[in-house]
Amino acid sequence: MTKISRLSRCRICGNEKLVEVVDLGYQYLTGVFHKIPNDMGLTCGPLRLVKCHGENVCGLLQLDHTYDLGEMYGDNYGYRSGLNKHMVAHLHAKIAAIQGMVALAPGDLVIDIGANDGTSLGAYREDLLLVGVDPTGAKFQQFYKSHVQLIPDFFSASLIENAFPGRRAMVITSFSMLYDLENPVAFALDIAKVLDESDGIWVFEQSYMPLMLERVAYDTACHEHLEYYGLQQIMWLLDRVGLKVVDVDLNDVNGGSFSVVAASNHSKLAVKTEKISNLLAAEMRAHLNDLTPYQDFDAQIKKAKAGLVDLVKNARQQGKRVAALGASTKGNVLLQYCGFTPQDIEVVGEVNPDKFGTYTPGTWIPIEDEKTILAKGYDFLIVLPWHFRSFFIESPIFKGQKLVFPLPSLEVVTL
Repeated sequence: MTKISRLSRCRICGNEKLVEVVDLGYQYLTGVFHKIPNDMGLTCGPLRLVKCHGENVCGLLQLDHTYDLGEMYGDNYGYRSGLNKHMVAHLHAKIAAIQGMVALAPGDLVIDIGANDGTSLGAYREDLLLVGVDPTGAKFQQFYKSHVQLIPDFFSASLIENAFPGRRAMVITSFSMLYDLENPVAFALDIAKVLDESDGIWVFEQSYMPLMLERVAYDTACHEHLEYYGLQQIMWLLDRVGLKVVDVDLNDVNGGSFSVVAASNHSKLAVKTEKISNLLAAEMRAHLNDLTPYQDFDAQIKKAKAGLVDLVKNARQQGKRVAALGASTKGNVLLQYCGFTPQDIEVVGEVNPDKFGTYTPGTWIPIEDEKTILAKGYDFLIVLPWHFRSFFIESPIFKGQKLVFPLPSLEVVTL
């Protein structure tokens, strides 16, 4: 029996007052793609968001259940960074910025946690000691450059200390994974233990909760992502492990993210005080410590669902054919929340060959090569990775198609 545990206290501050604000229903694990449809033996559980609420608490928005890591990140885990050219460009730009920020010497230790297929590490200079730490990394070993070391395990300070005795990391990155942690305080403490205190930086990027609310990006919520951070929660977390925020930036990755540069409290790096203060002030103006913004978010989610379901149902009643593009974790959240079946959406087109011939969890829609789907002349194509809107609008391969962008507001575009 797969372990599912109900949350009793905040994952950061331990507050026991958790208020439910969003319920996306019971869903099959959203990051796992199945080889047979209607597999009732697979894990299904609630996808609900609760807010840490009260006085003198961190205010974190988080899932109210934790799911089994082994099942979520096993052989059927489907995400690979290197298949998305926009993500590759983004990650390479991040590494270029890091190499401009830190004076790296040959042989310096650089660690990427949640390294996936090695896309980020492959962008560094080759004379560094480059190490990827990722429990799913073994399946992507073939994509790693020969000078990059892979440790296919979960990160911990002891793991690094045993592998590289006496070494401290000059750079640690963790892109799109901080929000996957059951115990983020322990993780950050382990970062502090292996980070160079004078010049080292930890760069981490994840969904930015205020933008998630603003863009009605409810598909960001999935079984893997346990926490949904604002800068306020990040600073609360770092303050308790001897680290500080040095810089922060917002971007449009994955529907709206923020990138944080952190360093030891003993670091000599200059702190971008004004930028940090401005973002904190914006969060305060949005009243994110109150419940109202989250209740409004819930209402907008329900409205978005109703609009998309009506469009699909009406199209099918008129005999029109509907398919989707982009088999992804986010897409699986949306498909399951809307209750779609293969009678509504016939197929999902995908670019990752590993997903061809599999099915979306819970909705059991078959996944095929995107090229095949585009050639069949469907009346509507629902763009599940809607946050890459500009790519779909500008790419010539979608010319002549009718694209449906489900979020942040329903939009139909004929190219």
